This record gives sequence, C-alpha cells and structure tokens, in this order.
Amino acid sequence: MKKSREIDIFMASKVLGHEVFHEETGEIREQLPSGQSRPLRAYSQDIAAAWEIVEKLGITLLPVEDGWFAMVGEKRGWSSPAEFLRYLQRADFVHSGAALGDKAPMTICMAAMKALEHRPDATPDGTALS
Repeated sequence: MKKSREIDIFMASKVLGHEVFHEETGEIREQLPSGQSRPLRAYSQDIAAAWEIVEKLGITLLPVEDGWFAMVGEKRGWSSPAEFLRYLQRADFVHSGAALGDKAPMTICMAAMKALEHRPDATPDGTALS
C-alpha cells in the first residue's frame, strides 16, 4: 500500500474518528459518525480533504518560502494573532505538533500525526480515542 494511503487511513480513523474498512472490491471506505460511508478521502494529497483535518484540530497553516508550515497548538485555535505569536515566542511545544513541507495537504497530516505523538490517549483536539 502506498505510504500516502496509509496516512489517509490514519487521518480518517485516528484524527477524525471514522471507521475505515475494505469492501470486497478492494475499495477502501470510511464510515462517518452519521453512519454514511464514502470512499476514503485523499487527506494527504487533496487540500479539500485535508481541510477537514484543519477544521477538526484548529491547525494553523502558514505559507513559507518553498512550502507550508502547519501547527497544532495545545488547544484548538487561537483567540487572536497576538496569542499565536506569544505561543511561538514561549517555544513550549510539548503538547503541539508542527510540520514543514512543500505540499499543504501532506504538511497538515504530518502536523496532526506529530500532535498525536504528544497526546497518545487522545486525538489532537483533546477528545478520547475510541
């Protein structure tokens, strides 16, 4: 299986809390909390899909020279740009996840995965893993 597809499965199951399953045809699907299922989205390749991760976790995404910087803070989102700058100045990233990359969707996924390393018993937004 391609590495990006493994990341897509991880994003669907661990970050978004979707059940991921294989159909008899080999297609990988994800079941949403509503009970509906859909083909597994390409979170690591498609910005529209990756944006679900951004919204779920409150990821900060900044363009940088030759790519993107994505960061999951210690809480979901920031009350103001000034709060974000103070957080960066403190440089206390124990409960955050950050990534730098050339493609925004993969950078978003890498930041989310890094945040999970720091919070093994919960999703990066603080909800318990199922």
